[in-house]
Amino acid sequence: MSFLHSTGGVLENVKKVQVDPTVIERPELVQDPAAANLVRYDLRAALRDAFIEDGESPVRAHIVLDEFRSEGAAKRLAAVGSGRNTRTVGASLLIQDASGKELANVPIHLRGSVAFDSRQDADARGRQPSSDFERRLLQEIERLK
Repeated sequence: MSFLHSTGGVLENVKKVQVDPTVIERPELVQDPAAANLVRYDLRAALRDAFIEDGESPVRAHIVLDEFRSEGAAKRLAAVGSGRNTRTVGASLLIQDASGKELANVPIHLRGSVAFDSRQDADARGRQPSSDFERRLLQEIERLK
């Protein structure tokens, strides 16, 4: 398998990744001022779930956020009591080397929860991803291993 034809393997044997701040490409489509921090939190959690430490490293990762919006009022009312805060997210997971060379660029578009889903116990041993966005990031990170 040629590296030029696949992004798989760029995180193989990587034990530590530096998580850089979220980049917001289209601020007019990001409704929540906390969006950048929420998706960065999920990225760190997904890396931890994939047994990759967050810290100083030549391998860097960050989210490029294109869209982040909440459901409309009618849909929120239908979900009352579900413990979920549904969002539409358009983003990319970027993995780069120390020189800034792009190693992987994985588009992620989803409608679901982002960070702090109240249905999960954050301190539980063997915890599961706490949001739909974290779960999707974990899947993509595992594919890059």
